[in-house]
Amino acid sequence: MNDINGMEQLMDYMVIILPLVLLNLGLVIFSLIKIIKEGVANLNKGLWIIIVLVFNMVGPVLFLLLGRKKDNYDNY
Repeated sequence: MNDINGMEQLMDYMVIILPLVLLNLGLVIFSLIKIIKEGVANLNKGLWIIIVLVFNMVGPVLFLLLGRKKDNYDNY
């Protein structure tokens, strides 16, 4: 009986944790693609890749806020 309650708790946690893990994985992949294809505004590509991979939750957000190259579009 105790194992069933434990499994139910685990499933309740998985419903919350799985979307967060997938969101984090998506951010990491998106950031790595942006770093490799578009380059970076500061530091260098290798350092940003390390930051994104090592600081898993914060790294991609830091890159998207601080490290992306700015688009040079003219605003009319």
